[in-house]
Amino acid sequence: MKTTLMALLAFWGGLALAGADIQPAAKILNSRCLDCHDAETRKGGINLTKLLAADNLNEPKTAALWEKVDHVVRAGEMPPKKKEPLTTTQKVQIAKWYQSTYVLKDGREHIGQTPLRRLSRYELINTLEDLLHLSLKQPYVFSPEVPALLPSTLETILPPDAPGESGFHNDAAHLAGSKPPILKYSQAFEYALHTFAQDSEARGKVFGFKEEPVNLADATANKTLQRFMKRAWRGYRNADNEQVVWRTYQAQRKSKAPVPSLLHAMKIVLLSPAFVYRIETAKDRGTPYRVSAYELASRLSYFLWASMPDDELFTLAESGELLEESLLSVQIDRLLNSPKRLSLAEDFAGQWLGFSEIVSNRVFYRNENWNRGVYDEVLFFFDELIKSDRSILDIIDSDWLYQSNYTGVRTGGSVHSFPLKHQDIFKWRRQRPKGIRERFYDPPRLIKIKSDQRGGIITSVGILRTTSAPEKTNPIRRGVWMLDKIIGRPMHAPENVPALSKSEKVDGKRLVDLADILKAHTSKAICVSCHKHIDPIGLGLESFDPYGKWRTSYKNKRPIKAIGQFPNGGNFQSPKEMKQILISEYQKPIVKNIVERLFSYAIGRKIQPYDRPAVERICAALEHNKFKMNTLIQEIISSSQFQSRQDSP
Repeated sequence: MKTTLMALLAFWGGLALAGADIQPAAKILNSRCLDCHDAETRKGGINLTKLLAADNLNEPKTAALWEKVDHVVRAGEMPPKKKEPLTTTQKVQIAKWYQSTYVLKDGREHIGQTPLRRLSRYELINTLEDLLHLSLKQPYVFSPEVPALLPSTLETILPPDAPGESGFHNDAAHLAGSKPPILKYSQAFEYALHTFAQDSEARGKVFGFKEEPVNLADATANKTLQRFMKRAWRGYRNADNEQVVWRTYQAQRKSKAPVPSLLHAMKIVLLSPAFVYRIETAKDRGTPYRVSAYELASRLSYFLWASMPDDELFTLAESGELLEESLLSVQIDRLLNSPKRLSLAEDFAGQWLGFSEIVSNRVFYRNENWNRGVYDEVLFFFDELIKSDRSILDIIDSDWLYQSNYTGVRTGGSVHSFPLKHQDIFKWRRQRPKGIRERFYDPPRLIKIKSDQRGGIITSVGILRTTSAPEKTNPIRRGVWMLDKIIGRPMHAPENVPALSKSEKVDGKRLVDLADILKAHTSKAICVSCHKHIDPIGLGLESFDPYGKWRTSYKNKRPIKAIGQFPNGGNFQSPKEMKQILISEYQKPIVKNIVERLFSYAIGRKIQPYDRPAVERICAALEHNKFKMNTLIQEIISSSQFQSRQDSP
């Protein structure tokens, strides 16, 4: 085996590869890693001989495996503690080679190829509402007797999006890999335009007239369609496409009245790629260059609003002023001060943290009041981070939270408020509308808590519910959720995993303690490498039942043991102590993960190794500014990945 590997090393040494010479890094793998991670041993399911035999460093599986090697070496996780550690020189050699090969391009920072982005279903519905000046979603329901979060007609017409590798529905690569549902788009646009035609106020804003004219001058019709195309296509201009729309209108006018003809032409506008996709002008460059003001306006509005730019953004884009740094900062604050920022909590956080499952997955349904209250607790909490510019570490632990009257969970404490940076976008939900006589839904309230049982999103009822089985807790699921969503260490289940219940007997003896059952369940070496990270966190949340209530014992009266030890040696005796360890000892990976999640959502793709310099700068800025949420948003928008594009890898 060693002879074969040395031959491979000699072969690699003669290859002309991008980046630094791989031979020093490959020699380190050969001498220090292959005893445990060759084709036969595959400890932890990792086979590093694939790296030595690979002839294409950019092949996705090869690049992903090298990324894993780089991560565990930088984090000091490999070699394991019982083995001799790598020398400083060896670590530098691996880091230098990886940086030169996967992070930099010809020794310089870059942003990778900018993908073409199709609107997600969520973005498409928001955009139609703003473009047509309509409300197309289900109206907010104040009565708790009526389902509050039913799908809208457009949501039933348009197929749901599946998350891509980024974890989000707006993933450009995933959307590009599937054909646009043109027939569904056509049905959705017909419905939206039919609704628009019935609304005189909307017609007045788009057409410039509320009442249908008997006749309409061509010049007026053309001006109306030009204005509509400019907004629908978000500043993108194409003379040939504009002529297609105008000829469509003229053909319709031969047999139809002005308004039906305009509506037909508008449907052609909506069915064009310039509406369904966020078109940007490519310059065929392999290095980053600044996007246009119109393109930046779209990037900004779809990040913060998941919708098209408004009139003020369009005006600033047309003048070019939006490209000025000081004015851009003002616009970021303006957009965050809008009710449309709800998309960051609803779309981004709902997908990232998974609490959207509370209203979309019937497995988690309990009753209308309970589910709505649980959902709003997390939704309001995340928006508070933006509204009051709180630290992103409040997600882990905080002395405040939103509390619903419908969950049965009481934390103690008093109603509270923070100094506002942006307006309270949920204020209108707390004001009983005139004419509503039936029982009124009571939204969650911001509470300054005294109990150490709660605090942060990770011990909110919504998260504890979605990470449980239907009728019992699942410490493995909770631990995996924490590692993936919060710490940024995704776990993948090995094949043929037996049920946890099959580990309740060992040598004929029945185990009753959950920690002992988990230990027996994960006794194999291939399991231990992951479960040493999973189990402590999962067990640390056992004090919360499947519906998020605090408990001290199980139904069979056995006491709860929410204690554990992290792989780095940190011991805890309660969920509060566990969260303190997370903040003190896992702060860097948690901050990096939160940065990468929001960054990925903002640019519509999975974070790649070449994004590392930008991520590191954002993390440093966050640390300097006490991890404030608005700092994170500002820094992402300031990055080259957000403000520039690149046309080749």
